[in-house]
Amino acid sequence: MSDPNNPKIHVGKAASVLIDELGIDPLTILKRADLPSGLLQGDGSRISLDAYYRLLTAVTDEADDPHLALKLGDASGIDYFDPAFFAAMCSPNMNVAAQRMADYKRRVSPFRLDVRTGDRDTTIVFRAAGGHALHPTQSLTEIVFLVNFMRRATRQRIVPNSVAFPFNPPDLAAYEAHFGCVILRKSAATVTVHAQDAALPFVTHNDEIWALFEPQLRRDSPISRKSPLTTRARVAHCLNEFLPSGRASVEDVARELAMSKRTLQRRLAEDGTTWLEALNDAREALAKHYLTTTDFGATQISFLLGFEDPNSFYRAFRRWEGASPEHWRNQTRMQPHKSGIGTDGGHIGTSRE
Repeated sequence: MSDPNNPKIHVGKAASVLIDELGIDPLTILKRADLPSGLLQGDGSRISLDAYYRLLTAVTDEADDPHLALKLGDASGIDYFDPAFFAAMCSPNMNVAAQRMADYKRRVSPFRLDVRTGDRDTTIVFRAAGGHALHPTQSLTEIVFLVNFMRRATRQRIVPNSVAFPFNPPDLAAYEAHFGCVILRKSAATVTVHAQDAALPFVTHNDEIWALFEPQLRRDSPISRKSPLTTRARVAHCLNEFLPSGRASVEDVARELAMSKRTLQRRLAEDGTTWLEALNDAREALAKHYLTTTDFGATQISFLLGFEDPNSFYRAFRRWEGASPEHWRNQTRMQPHKSGIGTDGGHIGTSRE
């Protein structure tokens, strides 16, 4: 667990990728921040809060872009593979996801989310532990990320009740347009959303995939090379998100995970599975999810799972469960303790460092 009196932050490949995508030379940033040139190489390093803020200041100054936080907070998730982000995406709604994020941050970083849920709204406050100040770029980025996260997971343009910062963002109009509300001045970076928006179901809800991430995210230290997330888990989340949008090829997933098709297949083999098995597992999990939580017919579900036609889906489902989709749905709904994905049971914990 992070020591609030001497906080450390892990920086590594994700920071290097983000800096590079901003069109900035990482070595220039590190020199400007008076940090070692090899800081972001390999598994990265843990640095002091002061050094981390120097790094943020160097990126902010070098980018010289008032919309920097909008770019940094536009989390594509898979591009900068963050297991905690993926795990939170598996939550049933934002209330659960925010609590999982708060739990994870509390365990592994000097930053925290204070989450308050009520009958009228849900409020999330971003703070630094131990009374430390926050970097303005980080505060902006975190709130942009949270709003984008809700929109991505629900596939709806959620407009917050309010957003607040202890400073005026650069190009205030652009940030207000992004959030869809007036930005207030408060002592901490805060976002408040309607209770019904915080309870909207995530289209990416998947307890089986959550169960793959949760044991590692429960640990009191960040995921490291000693406990790498498996390729199987990474592929499972990609498919969980890609299948409903029609992107279900091995090429699509390999591209998102920044590896070749051959490398992806080899790593799946090392995990004791194959591409076809991973695809079938994801389709089966999503099929059960749709059958349990929606009234979609087999034709609709077949389309969402990327099958060529409903008959292919029928045959596949009979192989998985030994019954037709409708029969399985009726039997499952008669059993009150079986609901959602992952009737084997999911657990709790998570989020983004």
